[in-house]
This record gives sequence, C-alpha cells and structure tokens, in this order.
Amino acid sequence: MWRQLNLNNIIESIIPQKRSKNRFNIHCRSGDVFGISGDVLLMHGITVGQDISIDLLSKIKADELFHSIRSKALNFLSYRDRSTKELERSLLQKGYHYDQIKIILDELTLKGYLNDKKFTRVYANHLIKTKLLGKIAVINRFMKHNIPQEVLNPIMDELYVECPPDHLIKKIIKKRMKLDNQSMGHNKKMIDYLRRKGFTWDEISSCLND
Repeated sequence: MWRQLNLNNIIESIIPQKRSKNRFNIHCRSGDVFGISGDVLLMHGITVGQDISIDLLSKIKADELFHSIRSKALNFLSYRDRSTKELERSLLQKGYHYDQIKIILDELTLKGYLNDKKFTRVYANHLIKTKLLGKIAVINRFMKHNIPQEVLNPIMDELYVECPPDHLIKKIIKKRMKLDNQSMGHNKKMIDYLRRKGFTWDEISSCLND
C-alpha cells in the first residue's frame, strides 16, 4: 500500500471505499493506488490532478499513522473510561511504537478524552460499591494501571467513608447466607471468602463479633 510511488504521479481519481467510512482510494496515472483517511485527505487538500511527490507521500504516511493510532485509541475509550497505562498497553499490542503512542496519549490527555483521575474515581466506585471489595483488593486491581498513590488514596478514603468496610462485609455475609441457606457463626469458608474480597482480619473479626 505504501510502496514508493513513481515520480510525478498525477492523481486521476479519488474514490470512497465501499466498506470503510471516511476512507478513500487514490488512483494515480501510473496505476499506483493507495488508501487514505478523509481527515488526512482534507488536511493536505489532496485533489484530482495533483502531482503526488515523494516528500508529500512521506507526510501523508506519517499523518495516516497518527490518524490510525488516534482512531484506535478513541475506539477503546468509546466503550469505557481507561487509564493511560491501560490504553498504552492496548495500543502497543496493536503493533504501534511507544514514541508514536505517547504523542497521541498526550494529545488525548490535553483534550480531556484521557483522564486518570476520572478513571480512578469511576473504577474505584465500581469496585467498592458494586463489587464490594476491601481496600487490599482494590489496590491490587489498580496496580496494573500505574495510578499514583496521591491520586488513588484520597479517592479510596472518600469512598470508604461513604461505604465503610463493616457495612460492605455485613452486606456480603447477608447475601452469602441467603445463597447458601446457612447460619454464619465462624464459618471458615466465609472468612476465607472475605479475605479474598480484600478485607483485613481486624475488619472481618469485628463484624463476626457483632
């Protein structure tokens, strides 16, 4: 697709691709054909009759690459909020180079599409209020996201004031007792389950004593 074009290549037609929105095929007089996004097409003001030089082709290639990375990143973000590290990892898996990814991530952060603080609040809220996880489990879930402690800790502290660990534990116990149709007592299975949910022994024992 991006092999070197013949010199003095004149564009004979610009045709929309049938299966890809906002992409076009550029047909040159020499028989060369290459695809280009509508955004890059407009950026360079490419028109029929234009001579595509090697210098212009290089610029188009670079802009197409960044357009591709940006589109992939925005597609990932369209499903849910993501951390900068998570998005970086997803783009690396697509085969893009780190330096190129970094430029797009900085751009998306500047524009507000990527916001680690917002992601942290949304994700922590889900883990605590929906998943009913203790602090240890929440911290473990965040490790792969490389969120600074000065961002994560205040948000967790605030959420655990709203949903104290003992309230979460009692909610879990009540739910499990209904499912298992059994009394609580000092059930070892329940204790092990609460530990896996990320609660400390002090938090668990306090609820058991109650």
